[in-house]
Amino acid sequence: MTLHHPKYSGLLRCVAGLAASLVLGAPMHAHARLVTDMSGATVEIKDGAPPIADLWFAHNEISVMLGAAPRIQVTAENAGDNPWLFKISPVLYMAHMGVKPDTVSAEYLLANKIGLVFVPTKAKAEELRRAGVAALAAEYMTMPDMLTSLDMSAEAIGTQEAHNTAKRYRQEMECVLELLRFRTAQIHASERPRVLHIARFSPLQVDGEKTLIDAWIQAAGGTNAARIAGNHRPVSFEQIAVWNPDIVIVDSSAGELPESSPLRTLNAFAQKKWWTNPKGVFAWDRYGCEELLQIQWAAKKFHPTLFADLDIPTAVRNFYNIFFHYHLSEDDISRILAAQPPAP
Repeated sequence: MTLHHPKYSGLLRCVAGLAASLVLGAPMHAHARLVTDMSGATVEIKDGAPPIADLWFAHNEISVMLGAAPRIQVTAENAGDNPWLFKISPVLYMAHMGVKPDTVSAEYLLANKIGLVFVPTKAKAEELRRAGVAALAAEYMTMPDMLTSLDMSAEAIGTQEAHNTAKRYRQEMECVLELLRFRTAQIHASERPRVLHIARFSPLQVDGEKTLIDAWIQAAGGTNAARIAGNHRPVSFEQIAVWNPDIVIVDSSAGELPESSPLRTLNAFAQKKWWTNPKGVFAWDRYGCEELLQIQWAAKKFHPTLFADLDIPTAVRNFYNIFFHYHLSEDDISRILAAQPPAP
């Protein structure tokens, strides 16, 4: 990206790549340690590098980013749903796949000698801990909580690589958020586009306030058109027509908009301000670490002139190089931006 304001000469260097060396492999903590999860519970991790069960879909790419992929023995993910995850981290093919947090048993995890479990909710973490499994609730709903969850995950994983990567990610996220705040501060409230995020077409569902989706819409200089709280909220077309969004972003898993859908009558559709959200290792618009790319992509969509110097393909290439240690081809980048799977 090219940032012209002198205040951001240092920011450019930050986003382009911090000079942080990653010390790989060895755990920082060879012995038991205490980690506080996102619900405030303090959990003992009994050894330096325990086998991991990552049972929150969004968290798997965070564990991979933090260098823990070889330790993931059980995962909620599968290659059919998130093929980029398995392309950049094929060691996950060795894990037990498709194990969901709502159905997994403590007995199964203990039988597989799992020493660290990431789950989305406080309730599931407590259930597993009562049965003797070291489980951490990792879910978050805001940008600051996302970074807290990342730091918690790095502490639980326990390696210098995880610690350094989490630190570097925090620095880059804070740099980008500072850039967005600085530039969007000049935008009057009436000029901030009203953005609707559609999660599903059938049944029709949207993502409202008090969600991470709402947080990135606001960070990118928009306002959430959905005057409702929570993720995947059922809504009628008539209600969406009343909201009359300026921009519509569609979750990559929603599929194609049916030809007969009344949503095609919305102004946003007619004015071609209707986009499918990118999807890479995880869906950018949901709860993974590609949130760093999402806020930049959204800012450029909402305010193309204000963010004309944001080069999204380059940002994608740099992100994958830095955080996944994976080099994307031009075709790879185009596919991710179009929410398409890797080439056969």
